[in-house]
Formats: sequence, C-alpha cells, structure tokens
Amino acid sequence: MLPPSVTTMLAALAQASDPTALAAELKRFGRVLLERPDDAAALLAQMAGSTSTGDDEECMSHLLSTVLDEARLARENGQRQGALFIEGLEARIGDLVASNDLSLRGSLAVSGTWVRAGLTPPDILAARQDAFTEAMEDDEDPATLETLLDGLIGSLAREHGGNVSAIHALFSEMLPTVPREARRTLVRLAVARPQEIFAELGCAWLLDPNAEIRSGAVEGLSDRLAAGTASAEMLARLTTLRSWLADAALRDRLDSLVRDAMRKGVAGAAREPERKLHRIIASPVDGSGAQSMAAAVQTGGTRSVAVVLLKQGFGVKDAYVLPCDSATEQRGILATLTDEIEALDVPRAYMEQALGIALGEGLEAGLAPVPGLVDVAQSCGLNELRPLSASVEAMLALADPQARVAGLTAQARGRLITASQHWPDAYPVLDSWFEDSDETQAALESARTDTTLTRNMWRVLEDRRAHWTALIARNALLLSAAGSDHADEFIAVAAALKDGRDIRKTPVMTFIRDQSIMVWADRRDELGGPFDLASDMPFAASPMALADGSMPKVTPETAGELARLLHPAGLTEPWLEGYLTGVCTAPLFVAPSDWLTPLLHLVGPSLKTDKKMVRFVDLLMPRYNDALAKLRAPDEDLIPVDIPLFPIWADGYLTAWEATKPSWPAKALGREGKTIRKALEQATEDQIDPTLFRVTLPAWLRERFAAQKM
Repeated sequence: MLPPSVTTMLAALAQASDPTALAAELKRFGRVLLERPDDAAALLAQMAGSTSTGDDEECMSHLLSTVLDEARLARENGQRQGALFIEGLEARIGDLVASNDLSLRGSLAVSGTWVRAGLTPPDILAARQDAFTEAMEDDEDPATLETLLDGLIGSLAREHGGNVSAIHALFSEMLPTVPREARRTLVRLAVARPQEIFAELGCAWLLDPNAEIRSGAVEGLSDRLAAGTASAEMLARLTTLRSWLADAALRDRLDSLVRDAMRKGVAGAAREPERKLHRIIASPVDGSGAQSMAAAVQTGGTRSVAVVLLKQGFGVKDAYVLPCDSATEQRGILATLTDEIEALDVPRAYMEQALGIALGEGLEAGLAPVPGLVDVAQSCGLNELRPLSASVEAMLALADPQARVAGLTAQARGRLITASQHWPDAYPVLDSWFEDSDETQAALESARTDTTLTRNMWRVLEDRRAHWTALIARNALLLSAAGSDHADEFIAVAAALKDGRDIRKTPVMTFIRDQSIMVWADRRDELGGPFDLASDMPFAASPMALADGSMPKVTPETAGELARLLHPAGLTEPWLEGYLTGVCTAPLFVAPSDWLTPLLHLVGPSLKTDKKMVRFVDLLMPRYNDALAKLRAPDEDLIPVDIPLFPIWADGYLTAWEATKPSWPAKALGREGKTIRKALEQATEDQIDPTLFRVTLPAWLRERFAAQKM
C-alpha cells in the first residue's frame, strides 16, 4: 500500500504533460523522498510486486530512479545521508526476495531504476528463480539456452535495429537479475552472434564493472575470431579501447586476441565513413565537478547526437548516442540541451582533450569508463581517443600552451586573480560552487560565533584546495577552447592555487566560502535561522557617512599606521593611492562597498583581528577623500614624484580597474583610454614613459574624474 504522499506525487506526475514541468516535478519529489526513506521503501515494494507494465508503473519507475539519483549525488558529494538511503533500499530488496514478494517484472523494473540512476543493481536481484534464470544456470541443456537467447536477441535486434546503445541499455537492466556465472554465458553467446552489432556490443561490455560480463565479452570476441566473423572494424575498436582499461589482466587477454587476429589476416580496418561534427557544445564544470557535452554528428545520410557526462574524480559517468530522423530533430535535441544547461560551443580538439582527461582520471582511480563511450567514440570518429593526464599542470599546459599567463609579471597575474570576483556575474554555473559535504556541515554546526563560522569554512576549503584547483583548471581549458576573454583569469587562479596561494586572498574562494555558509544557513531551520553574515564584513559596521552626510569621528591616523596595516599583505601606500585614484576615475561611479570588498579580499586575511580590520577601514575613508580632493585641485600631484614608485602606483590603479570592471565600459574609454591602459601595464614591467606619466596621464585622470557618471 502506497503512502498518501507518494500517491499524491504519482498523480501529479501523471497530469504533467509538459516535459519541462515533468522534469521539475520529478526533481522536487525526488528531494522530498530523499528525506522520507520509509515512503521510498513503500514505493519500492509496490514496484517489486508488479506483474504488469503501464503508465502507473512507468511513473513509479521514474520517481524511484529520480530519488536514487539524488541519493547517489549526495553520496558522491560526501553526504552520508545518500549512502544510508541507498543501503536502506537495498536491504529492503533483500527482504522482498526472502519473502518471495519480487515478481519477474518487478525485478526487471527495480534493476532498471538502479541502472538509470547510475548505480550498480544489488546482487540479491539475481537470487530470484524463474524459468529463464533456471535455464541460464543449466549448462547441461545448451539447446534450451540457445532457444531462449534466440528469442531474446531476435526481439531486441528487430526492435532497435543497429542502435547498439539501446540494446546495451536493455541488457544492462536485465543482466543484474541473472545469476553471476550465467551472465558470463549469456554475454559470450550474445557477442558470438555473427551480426556486426554484437561485436560492437562485446566491445562495450569490455568496460562493464562486472567481471563476469567482461570475461564473457572477451570469450565471445574470441569465438567470433574462431568462427571467422571477426572484422577489421572490430580489431580497430579493440586497439583503441584497450588503452581505456584499468584491468591489466583484461588488457593482456585483448592483446593476445589482437595478435591472433593479425596472424589470421584480420587487419587494415575498412575505410571509415566520412563523419561531420556539425556542432559541439560543452557546459562549464559545476561545483561537484560535473560537465556535460553533446555533439551533432552526421555519417553519410544518418544523423545523431552524441552525449557524454564527465565528473571530476569519477571519469566518464555516462555516454550515449541518440539517433535522429532529420537535421531538424538533431537541432531540436541540441536546442533542448542548451536550454537546460549553460553551454559553450567548442572545437573537436576540446572534446578529445576533455574525454582524454576523464579517461586518464578514471584509469588512475581504477575505474573504467561507461560502455556507452565506445558508441560515442565510434559515432564521432574519435579513433585516436586515449587517456591524458588529469593533473592541474597538464590541463593548464593544454589551456595555455605558450605559457603566456605564466610569463606575465606578478602584478599582472594578481590583477587577473582579483578579477575572479566578477565570475559569478558572468557564469550562472557558479551558483553551484559551494561545499555541502558532511564534513562541511559538521564544521559549520560546531561554530558558536560568526568569526568561528568563517574560520571553520576556510579550514574546510583549504582541505578541498585540490578539488577547487582542478575544477577551475578544467574551466580554464574549456574557456580557452571557446575563445573566452576570461580564460586567462581562470588560468591564473588555478596556477596560483596550485602553487600554494593563500585561498583567503583569492576572491572567487571568498565567494565559495560565503555561498557555502549561505547554503548551510538556508538548511538549518531547526537552529532558529541563519547567522547575520554581514557581521563578518567589518565595513558593514563602519558607516561611510552619518545621516547628515558628515563622516563619523575617527581617531586620527598616527605616523606610519596605515603602512603597517598594509605591509603584511605585501602592499604599500603608493599602491593604495593608485587603487583609490583608479576608483575615483572610473567612467561610472563606484560605490564604496564595491571597491572596499575587493580591497578587503587582498588585505583582510593579513589582519589577524577584527579590531585591526575595522581600523583599516576607518583609515581608508580619509585617504579616499584625499584622492577626491586632489582630482578637484588643478595643481595637486596625482602620481608619485619618484619614478621608481610609478610601477607600484600603476599596479594599484590597474587592480582597481579590474576589481570594478562593470564601471569601466569599453565604449566610455575610447582610443586614448586604451593607450593609457597599455602604458600602465608596461609601467608595471618597468617600461616607463616619463612624459606620459608627468603630462598626459594627470590630464587624462582629471578628464575622467570630471566626466564620471553616477
């Protein structure tokens, strides 16, 4: 008997006719059921006893696979809740098998939900006995087995034609219900069938996580060779595929098979049909490390869309090919994908690099890619696809082969890093850049003050430095391939984090910190609401002006006091003067909170107490007012008198430019602004034009200040 909550969900799903609305409802219900494992167990039991197929059963299957997918993601992201949920449902399956409450249709339905959720179905499903499984275990009656196999394979081939992905998917749902040793026999017999599609199926099964299935695939391919049905195409696929395998013993068996095939004259693959990749799209890498790619493929008159899902730490998570009846359908599928995900157009070379990195990462972790990758590689003509290094160094070398960013001055790289504070405005995917593992939850729950909350979150992020560094490097490679202007920023941040840069001095890491705390705060209703995060920002408690417009009273600065506060961050007063001048001469007015925040990203981590932080902000405002006064006075020096201080001042000015980029629209600068920008960049490298700095630059600064718009 289904609980009322599940009955209500199923009724709502049955009424959802729009695919987008249906997907949203499924997602919402999946998250609700994740919090109600008993209701999910009741749904499982209802499915397990089913003896028919229809719309109701399909809705139940979709709902269960959705909540399982949510649980899998939670488990992969370090949340024990997901693991406990899956373990609880698998224990429930054991109870259903023991009580003989699992029907044949029910076992297939349950197996299918696990497979579609990216999970390995539990072994207990194979304990159920029926005529089919008994025949599979009966080695003494091969004729009966052949008859059953002919019926099964014949129906699949007729229904799905040459679509190996579809046939493989159906086998994936059925095989977990077959006893382990019988799986090997079934796979061997299927792969040995003379049609070429079963050779392709055998190649896909070589990547299966189940050892019996892999062994059956190798034996079936050997049987094809012995029967004379091994083709040159099969041999070419095996040559490519062997490098993807983590199982050394399996690679040895394949090498032996390939040598035997070559001795028998099976060599020289037939001429490959011409393949066109009309369009390839890739999403940015999200906070969990997941990325989607899709390619519009044409082979002769046949069209399809190849789709892959990659995940950092897990390699190739999913891969399949969708056949299309027309170019219109193909474009429609891509349009649907681009509506669902933030996507960039990328070249074929990037697709090969991203897949190669995922393969390399999987091999390093002892994981084989999903079998569907064979179909994707063949469809897209990726015959040279091989594992690549997944190290940050290797990815940055691909993103910046000439090492341009590494060759920049430290100041120029620093400006690129500072610009990372604007990434959330440009890339919606950063909404997913946060930590919510059990470790994070425990660290934040233990905090008793806002200061401790922040300190604990920084500690979590430091422990996760490798994850975020690699994630940013992957996005750097993507943006470089897509020709984005932001690629250098991602390269600079990834390289700096790899080299040990203080994460507290990296604006995007501050964003991740704040977002992680906010996500946690939103989920802790039982604790009486979120912390006041503004209290972590000292300037929020340091008003810029009183109600009457006057500045609050501040203890006057003592000699060298501001210089001492800047020193731990490696900054100086000339640098700060350049920064404040840049703020005051932006084409569009920059509110104090907008220029204080990036400045505190640079200086704040070096100020060990809140008292020093508040004092620093208090001392900034008089300096800001001084900068405004100098720009209003025609005879005041706007830049350092000593030439050796020019580069420092210029770096401060450029840092403000990058930190407040929305206030510097290109149209407002014109040709002269571009010339000044280039001269400032050259000055940071000690290439100084004294005339420009003494005459042209001060005049330009005053013009910019006078023309500034609110």
